[in-house]
Amino acid sequence: MDLLLSAPATAAQRQRDRLLGALIGLARATVNEPKTEDTDHVLAAGLRQAARADTAEDALRRMQDIVETEKHRVAPNCTTCTMRCGNTDNYDLARLWDAPGELRTLKLRLLAALFTLAQRRSTDRIRKEICDDLFALAEDWDSSLLSPIVRRAEELCKE
Repeated sequence: MDLLLSAPATAAQRQRDRLLGALIGLARATVNEPKTEDTDHVLAAGLRQAARADTAEDALRRMQDIVETEKHRVAPNCTTCTMRCGNTDNYDLARLWDAPGELRTLKLRLLAALFTLAQRRSTDRIRKEICDDLFALAEDWDSSLLSPIVRRAEELCKE
C-alpha cells in the first residue's frame, strides 16, 4: 500500500497526519466563517505538500503552522471562545486509521482524490470540492453517505 495512505510509522508520517488534521480544521472553519483571499491557496498547498512522500518533518511542521495561522484568520474568535463547539478543531487521523475497513477504504480513496485535485489548476469547482471533501473526512458518516462523495471527487479527478 502507498505509504501516504497507510497508518503513520515514522515521525514525518505522524507530522503529515497532524498537517492533514489541521487542513481539515481549516476547511471546517470555513463552514461558518468566510474564507480569506488566501484560504484556498493554503488548503491546496498543504495538500500538495502532504502528498509528497519525501517531505521532511520540519517542512510539514512549517506548513501546519501556516495552516493554523490561516485558520485563526478565518475564525479568529475560536481560540478564545469560552463556549467551544469543536467545529474548527483539528481532526485526529487516528480516527481514520481506526475506522472500520470499508469506511477507512472510502476515506483513503477520498484523500487520494484530494491529493490529485490539489495538483490541478485551481477552479471554483476544485476549490469547493477540496473544502467539501476535507469536511467530509472528519464526519462519522456511513458508507451510503460517503460513497457518493468519493465517486464525485474521483470523477472530478478524471476530468
